Amino acid sequence: MPAEHPADPVNDGNSRAREELAALLAAESAKARTEMRVVRGLWALAFIALAGALVLWLFFGGREQFVSRDSGYDAQVLLPAWLALAGLLSATGATIVFMIRLMRGALGNIVERQARK
Repeated sequence: MPAEHPADPVNDGNSRAREELAALLAAESAKARTEMRVVRGLWALAFIALAGALVLWLFFGGREQFVSRDSGYDAQVLLPAWLALAGLLSATGATIVFMIRLMRGALGNIVERQARK
C-alpha cells in the first residue's frame, strides 16, 4: 500500500484564500450590478425631470411670467424650478454613487492583484 502524503498546509491555505477571494469578488460583482442599476435610474430621473422643466419653462409660459413679473410667481415658474432642482439633485446623486462604485472597483482590482502574487 503506497504511503499517502500529508496535505500541504501552504497550498491548502492558498486554495482556501483563493476560494474566499472568489466568493468576495462574486458578491462585489453582484453589488456592482445593483449600484449601476441605481446610477442608471438616477440618471434617467434627472433627464426626465430636466426635460420636463425645460418643456414647462419654454412652452407653457414659465419664461414669459418670469420675465414680466417682479415677484410672487405662480406655478408656471415654480413647477419648472422645482423640477430642475430635482433633476440636478438626482444627477448629483448619480455622480456620487458612480464615483463610489468606481473607487470600490479600483480597490477590488488592487486586492485581486495582491492576492495573485
